[in-house]
Amino acid sequence: MKRILVVLGGIFAFILLVGIIGFLVLNFFGRRLDKESKAYVDEVIPIIATSWNSKDLLDRASPELIQVAPTEKIESLFHAFSEKLGPLREYKGSRGDAKLGFTPQMGKITTADYVAEAIFEKAPAKINVRTILHNGTWQILQFYVNSEALLPGK
Repeated sequence: MKRILVVLGGIFAFILLVGIIGFLVLNFFGRRLDKESKAYVDEVIPIIATSWNSKDLLDRASPELIQVAPTEKIESLFHAFSEKLGPLREYKGSRGDAKLGFTPQMGKITTADYVAEAIFEKAPAKINVRTILHNGTWQILQFYVNSEALLPGK
């Protein structure tokens, strides 16, 4: 009985140690990824929203975004953003964080979700951006603009 308790105690101690090390490693990399992804988002949103040129988004788009959003659809949306919001006047920064995930199909996936506030010539808006890390480069996975000025009838 004593031998079983010693073995179980050793297994428990090993699992606990691995868990602590895993937590510390994820915390270290998580902070670095948060900093990198926030810097990326805070750099690209003003570039994209200043003139609402769809090419600015498409140049930074992930393959996943390009696959689900045809260029014509993005151009149409950006035309509406330009008409209803106008150019960017003040960028107030973003809030969010990065996430590490694993899937059987793709393996390790690093994404980051941010919400940014911006003041445009005609109305304020919140911009929701999801980015993905591909081969060490952040790319835009999703880009949503939310403003009352974009509602039908406005």
